[in-house]
Formats: sequence, C-alpha cells, structure tokens
Amino acid sequence: MSFAELLDRYTDKKGRSIQLGMVCKIESFDASSMRADVLPMVREKNELDDSFDYPVIPGIPVEYVQIGQGCYIKPFYQRGDFVWVGFSTFDTSSSLQGSKQEVKPDSKIFGLENACVLGAIAKQGWEEPQNLIKFEDNKLTLKVGNTELSLGSDGVKITGNLSVPNDEISGHVVKEKTSESSTAVSIGDIKTTFNTHTHLSSAPGSSTGTPNSQIGTP
Repeated sequence: MSFAELLDRYTDKKGRSIQLGMVCKIESFDASSMRADVLPMVREKNELDDSFDYPVIPGIPVEYVQIGQGCYIKPFYQRGDFVWVGFSTFDTSSSLQGSKQEVKPDSKIFGLENACVLGAIAKQGWEEPQNLIKFEDNKLTLKVGNTELSLGSDGVKITGNLSVPNDEISGHVVKEKTSESSTAVSIGDIKTTFNTHTHLSSAPGSSTGTPNSQIGTP
C-alpha cells in the first residue's frame, strides 16, 4: 500500500466520526415534548468484515416551522416514518435551554447525541400520501382522505361531504330539501346563490346594500 493510499484510508477513517446528516427511521415520537427516538439506517463493516448497526438515538429534538408571530406548523411522526436527521458540530444541551454552549479545545464534536429531526424524507418509490397540504399548479390544496379543499385564483373547490355545525350558515338552515321541508336550503342552493348573488351600491366606493338574492329565510 502506497503512502497516498494509507493517508486516504486514515483520512476516511477519521472522517467517519464526522456526522453531518443521515437517513433515520422513527422508533417513537412524543408530540407533547417534540422529541423522537430514531434508528440510523446505517450498517457498518470493519476490516474483519464484521458488521454492526448504529444504535437508536434517543430523545432528539424535532424541528417545526414558524410561519408568523405565534403561528407554527407542527409535524407529527409515527413509528416507521423515514426522516432526515442533522447533527450539530458541538454539544447542544445548553443551547437548547437558552444558554450559550461552552466549547473547549478538547470538547467532543459531531456526537450522534447532538442530533435533530429536520423533516420527513421521500423513499424510493414514494407516492403522494392521502393526507397533505401542497401548493402546485397555482392552487393551495388541503387533502384529508377523500376530502379535498382547493383554493386558486378561479375560486374555491370542495371535494367530499360538507357538514355545518348546528346546521346553519349565518342563520340559514342547511339541509337537503324534502317534501316536508320545501323551504330548507340545500348545499346546491348555497353554492348557486353564492356564485350568482350581487350587492347594490348607490355610488362607487360606498357601502353595499342587502344582496338582491338571499339564501332562504333566517
């Protein structure tokens, strides 16, 4: 073995202790504390061809998204989900409590315990799940099972059943029409009237009056 090859091997061996990120699998997830136990999807072999799995990394923090003041998107994971996990250069125990982490020349770096779940990751053969929020084709879509709410520049589209608390919208009864209740308002009536009614105004920019087409009787 040449000196260059020996140096490369030494460098590679030392570099194995520097973890930047890896695919892991969720073993457990606590939504209240936003902590997860993850299993690295790595199996390593040594010079003797002995193999060993990386251990489960317990209780690591889970990243969430802040989209405004006091407004967040909170993820939820379950056992078996595949995620991408990142690793901090230094210990994070003090930093996560709001204090600066003291780092010394002999401080350990790139420890597996200093990890964070950064998000779910798509496996090979990934298919779009039934429950998701997405923005594509200039439409924002919220999908839960067979129910889908799509918002775009051309309006709002709802696929699935629509139920209303207390069977009322702005005081109007919402239910299917029957022979015994011919004055009740159906979902079709609501959609038709919503798309066609107009408001009268005495002058541009002034307050509008009562719609010239109402939905039933309060």
